[in-house]
Amino acid sequence: MFLKKFVYVNWGNIPASEFEFGPINLLSGGNGSGKTTAADAIQTIMTAAHDTLFHYNPGQDEATQRGRGKNVRTLASYVLGCDDGSYARPNGAVGYLAAIFHPTQGETGEAFTAVIGVSASIDRAGAQPVARQNDLQFFIFPGEQLTLSDFLDEQVDGQRHVVELNKLPSFLKQRISAGNIEKYETKKQYLRRLYGALRGKHDAVSEREAMNAARTFSRFMAYKPVKSINGFVANEILEAKDMGDAIRSVSDLMKTIYAMESDANQLAQAIQILSNTRGAAERYIDQWIDYNVLEYTAAKSRFWQIRKIT
Repeated sequence: MFLKKFVYVNWGNIPASEFEFGPINLLSGGNGSGKTTAADAIQTIMTAAHDTLFHYNPGQDEATQRGRGKNVRTLASYVLGCDDGSYARPNGAVGYLAAIFHPTQGETGEAFTAVIGVSASIDRAGAQPVARQNDLQFFIFPGEQLTLSDFLDEQVDGQRHVVELNKLPSFLKQRISAGNIEKYETKKQYLRRLYGALRGKHDAVSEREAMNAARTFSRFMAYKPVKSINGFVANEILEAKDMGDAIRSVSDLMKTIYAMESDANQLAQAIQILSNTRGAAERYIDQWIDYNVLEYTAAKSRFWQIRKIT
């Protein structure tokens, strides 16, 4: 599967738009032009903004941002268009991110669209306004390639308004079969289905596989110099393996080998004893035969002497 198109609706400073992806894509521009904002949108789709997986603004130190008076980016702040404390959408907003995936040549899977919808508003109760996330919903649309128009509803005044988050499924049912609208309640359920679809499957992968795949993608997005491909795979992709079971297994094998060695030594001693016993028995038999032959010879000699006398 490859990312064919991405739809942005109320995301940062990016206007509602569709972005077509090719085999190689370059994001360029000055500071504040939206390069990181566009990349964070992709990471949000691929990690479901999971607390243990995603890191917004990859390659920058968020702690340093706080020190410079900058706001740490969140899902809600992106939807509200926050830029260093000022909000482009101060009255609240609904934002959508949609990634359209298409099978590469030779793959048997079908195209699909992954969508994350967020509603957010500004909490002004404190000294400083804070972006608050009100709702977060996850969708997978198997066999469907959504477009920007699927998230904008044209009103009677001719204006196009963003579809309310809780009305999106019913709005899409006007052109999409209900069977192709899959809504997921949790981030892990969404990730399991997302990575199942990316593998060309019609069902979900295991939670462990999905979380590992999402974690790998998140690590890939964060800027880190790669010294060697072997080191990158070992440190960023492969799981740290618990050697406890292997060590216990080797320990059990060593104990078994020691016990077998002890049994072998006992058998060798028993064989030596039997061998010595056999030698002693053979010598006894030879002596017994010699003794009895001598007794027989002496008795025979006495018999013939007595016979001559008589």
